[in-house]
Amino acid sequence: MILEEYNAERLAIALSNRETPVEVIKNKNHYKYLVKYLSSSEIGAQTIVTEEEYINKDYIQDYSFYYSLCFKEYSSKCKRIHFFSQKFSLSDLQDKILSPQQANVEFWDSYLGFIVVKPIPTTIIGFTILKTYASNEAVNSRNFFGLRKYNIHFFGTKIKIKSLAFQEQDSVLAACATTAIWSMLSKAALDYHTILKSPSEITKDADNLGHDGSRLFPNKDGLIISQICKAIYNSGLVTELKQPDMKHSTGESVLSNSYTKQIINAYSSIGIPIILIIAVPNTATSYGLHAITVSGIKQNEIQKITNNPEKVSYVAEFIEKLYAHDDQFGPFVRVEFEKDGEIKCPWNENDPAHRKTLVCSLVVSVYPKIRISYEDIKLIILWYDRMLSTFFGDNIDNDLVWDIKLNYSENFKKSIQESGLSRGEKLSILSDSLPKYIWVADCYIGTEKIISFTFDATDMINGMIALHAIVYFDGVKDELRQFISEYSDLFAKLSKRSNGGLYINHLINQLS
Repeated sequence: MILEEYNAERLAIALSNRETPVEVIKNKNHYKYLVKYLSSSEIGAQTIVTEEEYINKDYIQDYSFYYSLCFKEYSSKCKRIHFFSQKFSLSDLQDKILSPQQANVEFWDSYLGFIVVKPIPTTIIGFTILKTYASNEAVNSRNFFGLRKYNIHFFGTKIKIKSLAFQEQDSVLAACATTAIWSMLSKAALDYHTILKSPSEITKDADNLGHDGSRLFPNKDGLIISQICKAIYNSGLVTELKQPDMKHSTGESVLSNSYTKQIINAYSSIGIPIILIIAVPNTATSYGLHAITVSGIKQNEIQKITNNPEKVSYVAEFIEKLYAHDDQFGPFVRVEFEKDGEIKCPWNENDPAHRKTLVCSLVVSVYPKIRISYEDIKLIILWYDRMLSTFFGDNIDNDLVWDIKLNYSENFKKSIQESGLSRGEKLSILSDSLPKYIWVADCYIGTEKIISFTFDATDMINGMIALHAIVYFDGVKDELRQFISEYSDLFAKLSKRSNGGLYINHLINQLS
């Protein structure tokens, strides 16, 4: 055990190994990013504790598959660097380790996480768990939806920390996509459907050969999107691929900022990190594809939007930035939205021409039982928006704003318990038998929620009749039911569905 006061120089020394000297460490993007992250006012690292000869499961699996077969003898043991936001001496630390944990709660709360340093050349950052910036799920704040609790054993003391595992791309065994999948699975594997695998196992799951027919190991060219989806499928999940919906000025097909925000907002509530495929400045004139793992958002408070019958408004539009694991820089990298289809992230800082990064596609991982997609629900909500907009007409100054999210039914019922509905309405909904996964579409006027619709996320596309239509405004339900009944034939035609009349009759019954 080695204890030192934290500073940039000592961090570089701690990250170095026999194969990677300090001079190389200081030139790495990861080192530069980690110095900023750990030194920030919100994290505030003060002390480094180095644990030598540490056995890491992921590295051991990769070591047995590849490194142990090299002629050069690479070590099977790593070292682990721990960080604290307090200053203390070695004897103080030893006293804390030997005394009851509950007697030193404030001290252990200062624990910030660790970085595993692998004993290989250059790509040395292995399994890493670090505290996030302050998180608050209220509006106008950060919401790290893709985190999980980790139990960290520190010389006999078990510390719990909420984070998402990170590691650097190992170009021998894993490209950026593999590392992005590995981080995503670190959270998703909490569900019994999903298997957490090492980077080498994920790469093997992607295919038997590279996309050009060459061998996968060493992994030089990375994975194409179909291989990403296959690797995720072989880990127990299925994928929804969200494709570009606009052309950028560069001629590249990209996702609009609005669509990107809508998808991340829609799928964030089930807690599985989302893989973002981006085009980053590669050479002086070209871009290269890269995969990062989104695990958090910063969303501003819902604003009143001027009534616009030509446009449907979404709560997702108020997302200001994302937080993503980028294996070329570090964990919880800030990603800011700029012009449509463009984002700002550390890649732009390294580009001499300051070109923007483009969003090319999204790979959303979901549990196999979830069969209904965001686009399926959005079609219905567009129809509902026209009905409600017609109903309210000029009686409202603000546009209707929709918040469409995939959620667990247990979380939905908890929100009903905390709502302002009457006792009878609450009991009626809470006593309903619901599927595990549901879509919830909340409609707001300004900052006031007026109505919610729920849908079975495990249903067939030809089904998807709303499970609930929950009206929060007193006196509105009866008027809305009468209005929809009076114009039922017109609204059925507006649905553009062969069974539109069935939907309308069902909606009228729900409002009874």
